[in-house]
Amino acid sequence: MPEGNTIHRFAREHTRDLAGRIVRVSSPQGRFAAEAAQLDRKRFREADAWGKHLFHFWRDGLIVHIHLGMAGDFYRSLGAAPAPRPSVRMRLAVPSVTIDLIGPPTCEIIPEEKWLAILARLGPDPLRPDADPELAWEMLRRRPKRPIGDALLDQRVVSGVGNIYRIEALFLHGIHPLRPAARLSHEEWLALWKTLQTLMRRGMRGRIRTVDSKEPEHENARDNARGGSLYVYQQAYCRRCGSPIAEVPLSGRRMFYCPVCQPRRGKGR
Repeated sequence: MPEGNTIHRFAREHTRDLAGRIVRVSSPQGRFAAEAAQLDRKRFREADAWGKHLFHFWRDGLIVHIHLGMAGDFYRSLGAAPAPRPSVRMRLAVPSVTIDLIGPPTCEIIPEEKWLAILARLGPDPLRPDADPELAWEMLRRRPKRPIGDALLDQRVVSGVGNIYRIEALFLHGIHPLRPAARLSHEEWLALWKTLQTLMRRGMRGRIRTVDSKEPEHENARDNARGGSLYVYQQAYCRRCGSPIAEVPLSGRRMFYCPVCQPRRGKGR
């Protein structure tokens, strides 16, 4: 599933390409045909992201809500519009750019009331300038026995964080993913929030990379996958200490951690 950094990048790209322009809208797949007819030849105002939710704002107050789920994606083409794939749910086209939406579980026109209701159930988004980490801290305190690794994936606590970022951020702070939220200090939470902001902002530029390129790599970790861009996610050995990476199921996802750098008791490296 795309994490918040990807959705924010799409919002920036769509605003850059379409804001203020009259847009041709169609649905080659047909499942968005009636809605596309409402939008066709209208002026696009802007795109905005909150966590993993993308919103397109149009003239006359129309709002399109998009959630990419596990398999949804956007494909951008420059120049003349290519022949659409049969699977394109929504096509946005201006003379120089074509944007195709494929495979989203959610693509709908919504009233302002529903937009506000969606935002109300989402936690603060580390990539938004108006985000308040204290709101997430309050949510953590409501369920003190909940593992911090589970809470980070709850979009009602923090919006936009996915499996990779929760794993990498906890590693960087030496926090075991099963540590109860009650054992996380306020200072640790603010530091963790800052790290999430830094990593996700870096990820907005493209591929997710959490490793500092200047940080040395333990010799045992040289067999790791993904070209050394991640510390522990889907890795065989810890980049820092060389210990075998452990795994535990958490929130229905694979949770990776280093048992040495992230001990169950006490503070990690």
